[in-house]
Amino acid sequence: MDPKPSTADLLEAWRDATRAAQLAERLAEIASDTARQSDKNALASEQIATMAERASRAAERAANQAREVATQARALAEQNRSASLKEADDAASLAKESEQQAAEAYHSAERAARERHGQNP
Repeated sequence: MDPKPSTADLLEAWRDATRAAQLAERLAEIASDTARQSDKNALASEQIATMAERASRAAERAANQAREVATQARALAEQNRSASLKEADDAASLAKESEQQAAEAYHSAERAARERHGQNP
């Protein structure tokens, strides 16, 4: 037969049970605090992910706009270059015509001067 536990044994078992209950209560508090902190972290992570998605969309819009502007700038540069080349070609042609007219005027004046000198000795 088992001997009956003594009062001291019962007191020690009661103290052990009380310490175990206190320890379990502290562990439950720690677990609860950890869960609350995890919830806060999850919420913060979710907010960060939302901000990152927004930033990504904004960057994509900015890149598209930059591409559009670059394409327009290239088209404008090509148009200006074509217009400038045409203007330069037109100016060169006009200058060539003017040079030819000036040469003809000079040669005509020179002929006329020779003829006058030849007629008036």
